Amino acid sequence: MTIASPTIRSLPADEGHERIVIHQDPGTGLRLIVAVHSTVLGPALGGMRLKCYAGGLREALDDVMGLARTMTLKASAAGLDLGGGKAVMIDDGDADQRLARLEAAAGVIDGLAGAYITAEDIGTTTADMDHMAAFTRFCVGRSTENGGGGDPSPVTAETVLQAMRRGLAAQVGSDELDGRRVGVIGLGKVGGALAAQLAAAGARVVACDLDGERCERFAAEHGVEVAPSTEAILSMELDVLAPCACGGLIDEAVARSIDAHVVTGAANNPLANRGVARTLMERGILYVPDFLANCGGLIHVAGEWFGDRGADAERARIEHAMERLEDAIATSAAEGATPVEVAERQALERVEAARGSLAMR
Repeated sequence: MTIASPTIRSLPADEGHERIVIHQDPGTGLRLIVAVHSTVLGPALGGMRLKCYAGGLREALDDVMGLARTMTLKASAAGLDLGGGKAVMIDDGDADQRLARLEAAAGVIDGLAGAYITAEDIGTTTADMDHMAAFTRFCVGRSTENGGGGDPSPVTAETVLQAMRRGLAAQVGSDELDGRRVGVIGLGKVGGALAAQLAAAGARVVACDLDGERCERFAAEHGVEVAPSTEAILSMELDVLAPCACGGLIDEAVARSIDAHVVTGAANNPLANRGVARTLMERGILYVPDFLANCGGLIHVAGEWFGDRGADAERARIEHAMERLEDAIATSAAEGATPVEVAERQALERVEAARGSLAMR
């Protein structure tokens, strides 16, 4: 695959990825990676995050490739006719170049001719999507004032809450949140919305965030307990642990030490590897697949892309995704597998079935 620009280079497909593009723009200082994992079910839709990577380009590449694959699973598992992709802009702290870099990123995305559709993510906003939409039509998550569906974060929080209820029902026999102690790690756009919904439902929320002022404001507004650190929450006795920051939080050591009935949150790829889910299962802890729990945001922006973002259509898509989650949990119990193993298998089976249908045409 060749793209006509000296500042863009394409890497060979890896782990099933169809396309990986690295763009470095000396004029703006932009360093962007776009990973398209699959377009079998439809165009690859996934957010573009702005993040500082201590390990530089190599760490960013590993991150975006893993996230792109997760977006394939998420779209397929949720029953959407979309593929999986993701983009990352490496943040060097130069805020003055933000708009210029967004414009350059939009140009790269436009050059992919619809293989990848971007949206907001960690570090990017609805306003950013409004700006990029002036330079590419392959952009969703725009404000309602600019013809979009608005911030998808509250819908992501909604599906995490629904997944949490289903996890509790399967694990302890009741989906009631009133009185449950829930540890929320990360009070960003989705974590904050989730924690607010949990508090409103009567849950005993204990939360932490790297931004101390944000924690204080949130506690004052919602009356939740603030923990001094992630480690403090991980050491608590909880009903539910909700990772809502960046991925990779739960490794083998954490899985062997936490005390909770259910793990489910808004973070993508919160487990260091799939084997961690089995460790949790062996300790009697249910890990709800992240790509089904947090699929609400994708469902929301999918409606914007398909042009049918009405409340009824969105509710129907969410209910369908939650039915798939219930099936994965029930099937895993019958098979002795973890829910994430079942959900991933089912998602990939749908992709392969579609690939077979395309090959027969």
